[in-house]
Amino acid sequence: MVKEIQKIMEDFHVKDANMTADERNIVTLSGVCDSWQTLIDVGHAVAKVDGVKNVVSDMEVEGLTIPKKNYEPYIKKGKEIGVIDRADVVIIGAGVSGCGIARELSRYNLKIIVVEMGDDVAYAASKANNGDIHAGHAAKSGTLKAKLNVEGNRMYTQWSEELGFRLERCGSLQMVTEDRLVPSVEKTYETALKNGVDGARMVTQEEAIQIEPRVEAELKRMGKELKAALWLPSMGVVEPYEVVVALAENAAKNGVQFLFDCTVGDVLHEDGQVKGVVTEKGIIEADFVINCAGVYADEMSWMAGDRSYTIHPRKGTIAIIDKTCPPLFSVLGGITTHEPTMKKNVESKGGGMCFTPEHNILLGPSATEVPDKEDVDTTPEDLAYAMSRNSNEQIGIGNIIRIFAGTRPADFKEDFIIEMSPITHGFMNVGAIQSPGLASAPAVAKMAIGILLDDMEKNGKRPEEKPDYDPIQPPKLDFRHMTHEEQDALIKKDPRYGKIICRCEQITEGEILDAVHSLVVPTSIDAIKRRTRAGMGRCQGGFCQPRVLELLARELGEDWVNITLKGRGSNVLICPNRENAEEGGSRS
Repeated sequence: MVKEIQKIMEDFHVKDANMTADERNIVTLSGVCDSWQTLIDVGHAVAKVDGVKNVVSDMEVEGLTIPKKNYEPYIKKGKEIGVIDRADVVIIGAGVSGCGIARELSRYNLKIIVVEMGDDVAYAASKANNGDIHAGHAAKSGTLKAKLNVEGNRMYTQWSEELGFRLERCGSLQMVTEDRLVPSVEKTYETALKNGVDGARMVTQEEAIQIEPRVEAELKRMGKELKAALWLPSMGVVEPYEVVVALAENAAKNGVQFLFDCTVGDVLHEDGQVKGVVTEKGIIEADFVINCAGVYADEMSWMAGDRSYTIHPRKGTIAIIDKTCPPLFSVLGGITTHEPTMKKNVESKGGGMCFTPEHNILLGPSATEVPDKEDVDTTPEDLAYAMSRNSNEQIGIGNIIRIFAGTRPADFKEDFIIEMSPITHGFMNVGAIQSPGLASAPAVAKMAIGILLDDMEKNGKRPEEKPDYDPIQPPKLDFRHMTHEEQDALIKKDPRYGKIICRCEQITEGEILDAVHSLVVPTSIDAIKRRTRAGMGRCQGGFCQPRVLELLARELGEDWVNITLKGRGSNVLICPNRENAEEGGSRS
């Protein structure tokens, strides 16, 4: 193994190359690479060597300063404040993994605290994805990722029924019209069978038309016939932030506490046992710490004394298309007539053309390796990649209403890491949860909790289930989807539902107030957007943002200048300039 790794580093011309391996076969690499992509390629190549459990990178890049987060201010502040609480379990991160685990764990008699560095749930990767509930056909066979993808997909129906979020089981129909494209469809089908994807089957053109009647007209328009088609009926779509908000609110309903703007600066451990976390809001003592910190999961693990993997952020950019350009089909997938003009990252699924439950078309995501974990800037190159996934010739750049990006927490093994640390007992890694992490989330939570409960039981501390645990979270009120009769009745009951705040999406004042007064309180404009869709339409908040700001300030008892777009450092207003603003004027 050592000679093979040394040969890899030599082939990639890594200067001052060095490697070490511990008793777990965690390989730590150091040296200087000529580019960031070379560093990534070296890590992947070493991770594929037989016997290597995972890779820690201490490598550098010539001429590049790799950004590193400074935790000292958070540690200093937290220690000055001192101990603020004690919990049975602290969960780091309020994304879909953290909130999923918190909700499922809230059925037990445990004190659970979720700490999140952002101002809201779904602050990072959990909001910045396309919402696909993947069937499991694109995950590498034999990986934990593939196993949990298929299991999680099956569990989503129960989650959606209990938690009241929208799940559209639209299925995916992958169709090709050229012989040279048939092998790729057949390969996907073979992977689907190996992974146990429910209902996956190759279908004829006639069967494809029965599944999606609009295929017939589109083929006629194109003057083509199908050469192959793969039907994946379990594929679905959700609004990812709806899922996370529902999980968090149900967790809170069952006693889980959330702390936002609460960065973890250190993980306390002593004699091989976790003791708690130091946060910027103080120290929280705990028997168990579950690490769901996304792109920072490796750093949390290192704080706990377990250097076992490195997260290298992979940025994905997605373009959102206006609703005036509806999807061609009611299923995901589509008709492919040629190879995409831009090649995909070999470690990603490649992105594509899909749609949301609201039927906005999404193009992308791209998959660009970046050194900065907080790099969510969009670039012309990433936008070009997203647009290259467009299979509808009626859609162009002019139909885009927003472009956004997020970073996936990839490790060099390109698989999920879910395990109790063998180095620091009580510290559990739930790391490297990249795509299909959203689809896998129910199974990720089940596996993590199983590990935790087994550990507790071995130590005679298995908790009892709560007799009053309530898994049900009522669906959110959607004024725009009501009949006129239902709307009239609601307005008579509460006139605030008759005041439209967001014209594009038809979101009312009543819906925004419902969100503000929910169990997990949104305090920023973007947090309101994720809960209500106010600001998600064509004008992207151009009309409604000032009204949302005003409502937030009023309901939270804050001055207008304290309301932010997306958490600290993003204040919308600088200072008051009109004395009568709060009496009906305006501030800027």
